Amino acid sequence: MRMSRGALVALAACSGASSTPDHDAQPSDSSIDAPAAVVDKDNDGLDDAYESKLATDYLPFLSLDPNDGCKRSGLVVRVRKHPAAPTKILIIYDHLFETDCGLNGHTGDNEAFGVVIDPAKPAPAGILAIKTASHQNTPCEKITECSTCGDGRKVCDKQGGWPVLYASKDKHGQYASKCSTFGTCFDTCTLAQTAHRPPITNVGEPGAALVTNLTTQGFINAMNGWTKAELMNLDPWAPGDFGSAGNVAEDLVDPTFVPAACP
Repeated sequence: MRMSRGALVALAACSGASSTPDHDAQPSDSSIDAPAAVVDKDNDGLDDAYESKLATDYLPFLSLDPNDGCKRSGLVVRVRKHPAAPTKILIIYDHLFETDCGLNGHTGDNEAFGVVIDPAKPAPAGILAIKTASHQNTPCEKITECSTCGDGRKVCDKQGGWPVLYASKDKHGQYASKCSTFGTCFDTCTLAQTAHRPPITNVGEPGAALVTNLTTQGFINAMNGWTKAELMNLDPWAPGDFGSAGNVAEDLVDPTFVPAACP
């Protein structure tokens, strides 16, 4: 569950590419140089198809509890050069679930995480760091970060050689290290044997969107099994919330989800 900043304050007073990652595939040969025929509709200096490929190839191992009761989900992504290390790539993933089916469950659930990669190295070796803020803007918020850099940050857990991103059972809080019920508002995380592989849609940049409707241009549609009418036709860059959860556009620009590159 995630609450928008607007909701928190109240309590206190054109098309995108969709794809499915495959952690059994051969390592990527992606590099920082964009293809010769560059199509850069979001004006960030990277080819749009190349961005989508990076988001798919370098997706960490998503560990969702096999007994999760509401697994239907997809990922919207923003891909750009890392603001502090332009030879590296920053990917912000916003993990959108149709339902939060845990305690105080609700329709719509958005939980974001950031990944910094070195596209000169094939995945998974090129995945350098992961940063999350589970249940952001709620009393249960917990920021976690891990890296593969050998620096002072916690070392990422791995499954089959891939850095792991945990999603808590039914509530879907995203964690860069395995959660426990103590200190995480009773979230539980499991190291799954098989990665969760939702579809991915690259939505571009603020002010230069590649996607403005996640039903017609993305994955929130009947073909993918989605049924909640209030989630249909969502513009990921619009100010409205994702069902009864938070705002997707805020996640995609939030510096909280920007991990440092390796020293």
